[in-house]
Amino acid sequence: MSYHCPVCKKISNKSALDLARHMIGRGDKVHRDWINSKGFKYSELLALQFSSFGGEGFKSLAEVLEKEAKVKD
Repeated sequence: MSYHCPVCKKISNKSALDLARHMIGRGDKVHRDWINSKGFKYSELLALQFSSFGGEGFKSLAEVLEKEAKVKD
């Protein structure tokens, strides 16, 4: 499965979790704005990554991306 970033159309061939890493890792205005538009706060997701074990920030964003991102088999 390939997940397409809803902002920049980058293709992740691995998983929605990998795409979440991309979106948080980019951190530019358009990616932050998309994350914020889905009810998350970019700064809180980033802080969660540093303060928790197991990628909780990535996982919560990945759940949304599984529903929202264009998927190609």
